[in-house]
Amino acid sequence: MRLRRLRLSPGRQTIADLSWASLRVPRCTLTARLAIPQALAARRALPAPRPPWTVLFAKAFAIAAATQPALRRLHATLPSPRLLEVPHAIGCVLVERQHEGVATLAIARFTEPHATPLATLAAQLHHAKTAPVGDCRPFHRLLRFARLPWPLRRLMLRWALASATPLLRYGGTFAISSLGGEAVIVDSVSVLPCFLSYGLIGADGGVEVFLSFDHRVMDGADGAAALQGLEAAMETLVAEELRGMAPRQLSLAG
Repeated sequence: MRLRRLRLSPGRQTIADLSWASLRVPRCTLTARLAIPQALAARRALPAPRPPWTVLFAKAFAIAAATQPALRRLHATLPSPRLLEVPHAIGCVLVERQHEGVATLAIARFTEPHATPLATLAAQLHHAKTAPVGDCRPFHRLLRFARLPWPLRRLMLRWALASATPLLRYGGTFAISSLGGEAVIVDSVSVLPCFLSYGLIGADGGVEVFLSFDHRVMDGADGAAALQGLEAAMETLVAEELRGMAPRQLSLAG
């Protein structure tokens, strides 16, 4: 039997590096079925193109983090073990895009998702998926990192995990990803403190949500409170903003 040897693409190389680094993060995963009928109805009332669900979840999670400090913390070990707390959540949405004919990991980074309009977040997500490499700094940075010699990449990842500040500068406090209802990502290779994923949104507004978190940063009670806060934010502030978008978008569509 002849084996075909394939060189790792930048996307596969990035996943391999993140998988290696994530083994050094002790994670715990919670799941809960949330009810978001208000957000579902408000989004359905909008004309296409509607804000992606990933954007809605990112903003709702950031809103929940505003009153839950545990969701805005990162663990660092240098110069001694400690927690770093930031004033607001920073989101990192993982997306897939094509690069040189190969599906490659890309990032849409939301610096202030709690205070950014949904339409702007949706535009940023679209930009991360479609913009030329030179116009998308996070994607360009990932490609440059993937081309470095692997010993240097591993050394840089060790430094990022130990100091935490590079994770915050180039990533954020939470990551979010979804397969569009085709399947659910239960576990993650994320090196950020929180990783959120969700399944198909049911006709009744029910959705299965998974939250994987760094156990050094928070406990199960914090995770449960985060999911409750996510549901509350989705059903109040996010749903209200969606309802406010409907008249403007309908008039533009007409």
